[in-house]
Amino acid sequence: MKKTVKKILAASCALACLFGLFACNEQTEKEIINAYDLAVQNGFTGTVEEWLLSLQGASGKDGADLDINEVYDAAVAEGYEGTFLEFLKEYLSVDVQENNDTQTIADNMTSVVSICASFKTTQTVQMGWPTFSQKTTVNYSGAEGSGVIIDINKDAGTATILTNYHVVYEAGSDGERDISDCIYIYPYGARERFSTGQYDMDGDGSITEADRGDIGGDGIKATFVGGAMAYDIAILEVSGSEYLKESCATEAKIGSSEDMAVGEKVFAVGNANGLGISVTSGILSVPSETITMSALDGSNTQQSFRVMRTDAGINHGNSGGALFNAKGELVGITNAKNVEDETDGLFYALPITQIQAVVENIQANNGIAKCAWLGITSTVTASKSVKNEHGTLDIVEEITVSEVIKTETSDGYKPGAGLDTLKVGDVILSVTIKGETHEITRSYHLTDLLLRVREGDTISLKVLRDGTETNVNITFDSADFYERG
Repeated sequence: MKKTVKKILAASCALACLFGLFACNEQTEKEIINAYDLAVQNGFTGTVEEWLLSLQGASGKDGADLDINEVYDAAVAEGYEGTFLEFLKEYLSVDVQENNDTQTIADNMTSVVSICASFKTTQTVQMGWPTFSQKTTVNYSGAEGSGVIIDINKDAGTATILTNYHVVYEAGSDGERDISDCIYIYPYGARERFSTGQYDMDGDGSITEADRGDIGGDGIKATFVGGAMAYDIAILEVSGSEYLKESCATEAKIGSSEDMAVGEKVFAVGNANGLGISVTSGILSVPSETITMSALDGSNTQQSFRVMRTDAGINHGNSGGALFNAKGELVGITNAKNVEDETDGLFYALPITQIQAVVENIQANNGIAKCAWLGITSTVTASKSVKNEHGTLDIVEEITVSEVIKTETSDGYKPGAGLDTLKVGDVILSVTIKGETHEITRSYHLTDLLLRVREGDTISLKVLRDGTETNVNITFDSADFYERG
């Protein structure tokens, strides 16, 4: 995010159709070898059209009936003497360079919007002797950030947009929950001009309410419908927008941050430095870690967030934007960067799998997050093992119940749903919720799953107790929830 008054640091390779292959025979002349005939020689059955479809896959997947290595081997058998790479470059209409999927990136960029928010802050100061009067001042500030469209109805001109809470929040401002009541979004290609109230836009010689929110351009008024400061997530809605109906805006395709592996290519899309939607690229450096920063409410407390780390550039204005994987799937919401001296390439995004649970929770609880609470503390044995499956590295943690809380805490939480069922020493193996069983191999798995619990729900925990696997059923009532604003 970029603020004008107060700054907050939180910001397959598809084969082309093969028309013919050439190979040199033992004589000096080149003869044409038909690729379809080679495919038939290697066991393919079907028409030429069916063979061409098999190369690209009937559903967009790589064809399973013919491997390109088999085509090369057949060409060699017919007399071709070059290497496999020379074969690709010389005879096939295939891009053998690094994947440059500009179409996917274009789709990604149209699902991201720029966001401008204006804040009005009214302060009354008590003046001392001799007047003992009050002085009221009105100040305006503004923020620029990014958002991601997760749902859109072009016919109705409606959309749901995710952004960071800190993009639309200013501690002490006049809006309800200190949220801006003057939020505008700009789809890709929209003409942007936004006044934060610091400029005399109407030319009357003073900065007045009339100047605030003079957006010009193609700004679309958005409404805050809910959010959670603790997760740095806000949900915005747009309705009845004629501009949106005619725009190129699309909704993002949601992926899974849980499926991401270290080294995967990622793209960050957002309104960097308030200059409009742009894209940077990098890799996923760390799939899950925790960072701590100053609380958004301006207090002296610290707030922690679970994030993904990447080296794809994320700057002021990128806050609330998107992190996409190479398939063009949304895997994170960008929210921060490390600006310490002599530190480069440390940028962060909130993992989309957790954020999906947060958003559904907020929508189910009238705009606030209500988290289910088991009433336990746990001990995590970090990196109990690292397993290498399918060429990736996975950290495996063991989560053991270290305390069952029997009294209210200083935060006012109730004892928790697991008071009479869980025991100290239980190792939590899996959780079954809403008919789905989830293995617990990282400490955050349990807390993320509890975001999906609603009042009256029953979940089943498989625990290892005294060397024996035991199933524990827990039902949550209204006392087993707490708000995370």
